[in-house]
Amino acid sequence: MMESDLQESILVVDLKNDNQEAFKVLFNRYNKKLYYFALSYLDDSAEAEEVVQSVFVSLWEKRYSLNETKSVKNFIYKSTVNACYNFLKKKAVRNRYYENELIAFDENTDISHDEIFYKDLKRQIDNILASLPPRQQEIFNLSRFEGLSHAEIATELNISVRTIENQIYRALKIIKDNLKLELFFWFCFLFF
Repeated sequence: MMESDLQESILVVDLKNDNQEAFKVLFNRYNKKLYYFALSYLDDSAEAEEVVQSVFVSLWEKRYSLNETKSVKNFIYKSTVNACYNFLKKKAVRNRYYENELIAFDENTDISHDEIFYKDLKRQIDNILASLPPRQQEIFNLSRFEGLSHAEIATELNISVRTIENQIYRALKIIKDNLKLELFFWFCFLFF
């Protein structure tokens, strides 16, 4: 057995004994190499980083099942190839889904793009509102959909006007933040 193989075997034994220092050594030894290896498959820096991170998370999670007589280097590289393959497969499925959705939109020529956008936006807002705490939902609905003033809501719910203002502000912030994120993903999908 070569000295480097012996060192790796010791690292695997230490790793199986929850030694975080052994994990750091393996991480430092293979992190950059795996990144460039993954990058050669994925052609995207962020995706390569994500894959390498998932490989090391998997290494830590599977540390008890590692065999110290087998090469940890081979295990890590094989895991990286599998992770790249799975990543590309998921990406292809996602792209096919988006393409099918766009084709379905194009086939419905009687529906304008504005109607599609409005319906999608309404669905997104409804989902966001459904995720709000019940009291915040109630206050927001009374304000925005039933047209009650802050004072009227405060009287009806027996709480302060300031509480009403805070709850509406928080609800609007949550809606705005979630819509920004959703629009960012659509922008990325359409232009990249």
